[in-house]
Amino acid sequence: MLAVTGCDVEWGGADFRLENPAPEPPPEAVAQGEVEAPPTPLPDGPLLFVVRIDPSDGASRAVPVARLVEDSLAPLGLPESPDAGWSARFDSAFMAPGRELELHAAGRRIGSLVLDGSSTVPNDACLPVATGQALVPVGSAAPFRAFAFASSGGPDEPSSYPVESLDNRMRTYSPILAEQLMRSGGESRPYLAQRADQRVVPWPGDPTPAFAATYLIGDQLDAPPPSGQAVSLFFLARFRAQGGYVPVWSEFHRYEGGSGKQVLTYLDAAATPAGRIDFVELRDGSGGIRIGGSIDTGETRQLDWNEDAVCRSELLLEVDATP
Repeated sequence: MLAVTGCDVEWGGADFRLENPAPEPPPEAVAQGEVEAPPTPLPDGPLLFVVRIDPSDGASRAVPVARLVEDSLAPLGLPESPDAGWSARFDSAFMAPGRELELHAAGRRIGSLVLDGSSTVPNDACLPVATGQALVPVGSAAPFRAFAFASSGGPDEPSSYPVESLDNRMRTYSPILAEQLMRSGGESRPYLAQRADQRVVPWPGDPTPAFAATYLIGDQLDAPPPSGQAVSLFFLARFRAQGGYVPVWSEFHRYEGGSGKQVLTYLDAAATPAGRIDFVELRDGSGGIRIGGSIDTGETRQLDWNEDAVCRSELLLEVDATP
């Protein structure tokens, strides 16, 4: 008598069980044809940090804004959908406690920035803001803002941060150069230009400092874009023994109709592995300020890079920014 119930079989007093001969796959087995995704790569090249320093005690906040690639500044190139471990790997690679970065301002190294491993995230769409301590030579002043990056390994020793003032020669040359540059840009009314900003620019190796200036026609530095026609001029001039002050970089912009505003004012400079970088603040009338940079290659200069509008260091480095 044969009786079948489920998979159990009774045959003449003997018990049998019918089973699938194929073994069950282990639970961790990956489906056929699937390949485990590799980790999301980290940014290549040294990162450039904008640093905000409390001059009273050196307490600092720093945020990465760009990559230093050969002789250029490049965007950070952050991934849109990083894997779960990407943030931890990024912090370990670039913001580990005790990591020392070269601190730069006035076109030279002025000290070091030592990170303490702590960070905040003021904006989830942006990189974290690291905290640390700025170290400068004894007796040297510390600027409110500076730039930092991983050491290039050279013997460069920190120098004191120079504090210089505009002199009469700079004030005399400034409007003369502004008129020349405006006329070369096609402006027929350079006499209407008003100086909106001028400051000394220390230049290591030059016995006489450079200076930078911004002139405007029909506009104001922090005002919304005007409805009428407006002009902005920015220039950086170095002193030559045989020719006086000579512009080495200029930006001329004409805009109207309440849009297209672009006003540059000088910020500072750093001596990076990519070369000397002069940084400016860009105003477009939106109420915010972005940082831009131009690399001194010895040829015609231009604005080579500027910050992302969403992740502006101006906002991320606010002292009262909340995690």
